[in-house]
Amino acid sequence: MCPYCEAVLANPGAAQCDSCLRPLPQKGTPVLRVQFPTGELKVSVGQHLVLGRDAGQSPVAATFTQYDNVSRRHSTVWLDPSGTAWVRDEGSTNGTFVNGERLPRGVDAPLRDGDQLRLAADVTGTVQLN
Repeated sequence: MCPYCEAVLANPGAAQCDSCLRPLPQKGTPVLRVQFPTGELKVSVGQHLVLGRDAGQSPVAATFTQYDNVSRRHSTVWLDPSGTAWVRDEGSTNGTFVNGERLPRGVDAPLRDGDQLRLAADVTGTVQLN
């Protein structure tokens, strides 16, 4: 499955997705996964993913629309070329938390396998790096 558009891949070893034409991560390439109660989000190396309720700013807005205390543009997660996962609060009203610690607005914070990523008071996801 394509990590960007979730199209079924005819050739799982292909270098790019036939549907969205984006490059596909190759075997051994790290992937950041965040498992929220409403679904799993996947982020590949070099991809930045905005988490929030506004579909115009976040391609995964449907994951958060039921939570009024999640900002429209709440935070961003990404995976750098070295395989390190990061999160940044984008000036949310109710905060972004890693393992219970509130992040300062606009500060990049590393994520590790098993971390708990919480948006506002209601939405907690588990970080998986593989």
